[in-house]
Amino acid sequence: MATDFQSLYILASGMYYQQRKMEVVSNNLANANTEGFKKDLITARALEVENRFKPFGGYKPGSPADPKNNFVYPIVEGIKTDLSQGGLIRTSNPLDLAIMGEGFFAVEKNGKTYYTRKGRFLLDREGYLVNEEGFKVLDKSGNYIRIGNVPTSAVSIAKDGSIYVNGNKIATLKVVGLKNYRKVGYTLFEGQPEEVKNFTLLQGYLESSNVNPVREMVQLIETVRAYEAFANGLKAQDENNSKLINGVLKA
Repeated sequence: MATDFQSLYILASGMYYQQRKMEVVSNNLANANTEGFKKDLITARALEVENRFKPFGGYKPGSPADPKNNFVYPIVEGIKTDLSQGGLIRTSNPLDLAIMGEGFFAVEKNGKTYYTRKGRFLLDREGYLVNEEGFKVLDKSGNYIRIGNVPTSAVSIAKDGSIYVNGNKIATLKVVGLKNYRKVGYTLFEGQPEEVKNFTLLQGYLESSNVNPVREMVQLIETVRAYEAFANGLKAQDENNSKLINGVLKA
């Protein structure tokens, strides 16, 4: 009986992992057209059952053919973000910026700094450079960037992030790398900033999502089928247990 219940737990763990994977892949697909979005990857590992929980006792290293040595649970280890480069979208908007290579833009709201690859910027009523959510964009010194109420055609941004208005340099964009980063929402990140040099800014472009919809769709189909396989195995095992218990009771 212990062996039967053990298999139920293993199959249920497999279902849970596939369910979490479906959530991650579905979110990637939903943001395939979100500028600056970075896809997530789910990682798993096999959690081996401690010896005291193994039926029939004993663990024999190097004997994978022995069924009683093979009780492991597939568990979610974590969800990581893939920071690989997305494609470029030409917009010709002077305030749209794309980062080629490493790095993040720095934006601030309510005294807290966030980082993003989404460079769709605009000017607020006071002439400050902000993102679509109203977060103010920061310069190298951590200050807000005030461009003023000028036509966007008067704004020129160099590859190193230097901002010029009517030919006069007013600031340099802050572009940093991140350690121990984590995603906040869809396109914002938190983390420990560090110096980065391997980047080029492109004015009039935006970085697209790095999601490949075809690959994600294939993953989604595979995940659904794996979930169904675990569910069918769980149902079959439960039916076998019921038959066994009913048989014992009738005997």
